[in-house]
Amino acid sequence: MHTSMRKLITILLLVSTFHTTNAYASYGASFNFPLETSTPPYLRGYQLMLNYDPKTIVWHGFDLYFDAGFSRFWVSNQTNHKSLNIYSIAPVVRYSFKKYGQITPYLELSIGASYLSKTRLDGRNLGIHFAFQDRGGFGALWAINNQQLSFSLHAIHYSNARMSEHNSGITVPLALDIGYQFS
Repeated sequence: MHTSMRKLITILLLVSTFHTTNAYASYGASFNFPLETSTPPYLRGYQLMLNYDPKTIVWHGFDLYFDAGFSRFWVSNQTNHKSLNIYSIAPVVRYSFKKYGQITPYLELSIGASYLSKTRLDGRNLGIHFAFQDRGGFGALWAINNQQLSFSLHAIHYSNARMSEHNSGITVPLALDIGYQFS
């Protein structure tokens, strides 16, 4: 079994363990792909994010949940340094607006830790394997028959915050995220 798949299965097992410890908690999964990229310019890829919401950290429309993810990015115009995997974990702060029927719009922001499988992409020196993953976006939850779907647009950035002499980050200014909450 591929190492990435083993890590993903381990994360799923951890998330399901957390879910069973709190009757009100929920977990979910989302798939994300870039609609527009900026650095590097020919970047393509996807993200699979698993999330755990303990439903206990809520205050005046703000909610805190946690996500863990696997990302695969590649550059379509290169033969050398053309792909990398990223493993990430992060807390996510979400502000939910007033519910409109079955739809709840929201804003969210996240800063977390990530591990880059390579330190070079498209001839760019990313510095070190450790990077911060910054995500910000807006979207909506759609409740249908006790099921929740989410649709959102995010901006994503990876950078080591100058912890290394080299810090050529990765930036996706617009990504589409489609998710499902298991309850």
